[in-house]
Amino acid sequence: MPRLIKNALQTSLLSLIVLLTGCSSLQNAHMAFHNDADLARLEHLEYWTGIIEEYEKNVGYFPFYKELENEESIALVRISTPGQSKYFDPKSNKYVEELDNNASSRFQEFSVSAFVKELEAGLDREIYEKYDIQYAPDSSPIWYNYFITNDGYLLWVTCITCDVTLISTLLYDGYTPTVNIVSEGMSGKVSKALTRDKMLTHPIFLQWKERKYFKEGFVREREELHSRDSKQANP
Repeated sequence: MPRLIKNALQTSLLSLIVLLTGCSSLQNAHMAFHNDADLARLEHLEYWTGIIEEYEKNVGYFPFYKELENEESIALVRISTPGQSKYFDPKSNKYVEELDNNASSRFQEFSVSAFVKELEAGLDREIYEKYDIQYAPDSSPIWYNYFITNDGYLLWVTCITCDVTLISTLLYDGYTPTVNIVSEGMSGKVSKALTRDKMLTHPIFLQWKERKYFKEGFVREREELHSRDSKQANP
């Protein structure tokens, strides 16, 4: 084989190896991020539902229950940073209609700022706000969803690496796994949703929580960065 052709083949092979190695590294980084994001989401599910139920013990009802327009009304809060909210804001150039679960205005909607203010009023203290650590969506929502009905509340988070199990189900899009916690009055009314106590002690949930972070420091830094976002957006 002529030397020039041999050298060209060796160079091409080396380039292919480097490319494949790079792709593998990117894929591993992507998987590591989703692992960490999902661990944070499960923590945040536990955190927000704990605050919501503490609020209910203090005041006797769940946030925005008294603001429901009628017995059939459902109210929604999308717990999101200002940056994340652009993806469900029709006025934003980042709007993604497929991710907007209130595009038809089916639900009464309250802002996350109003939600935090309501919680803090009921708890008589300032709270640490926790948001999804992912800044831009791939194909799934990157905010937490709090619903309040005449029967009680539901809060769900996405959990991409959780898959479909006895305690996780697919979102309306047919491919995004979610984990759902409900109050006692909503028990049995949402697919695979559990009350907070049952969810937090379920073997599958405990197994998820046993996973380790790849970059926990990064997660905590991002949490801290956005811990007062509702107040900064609406001083």
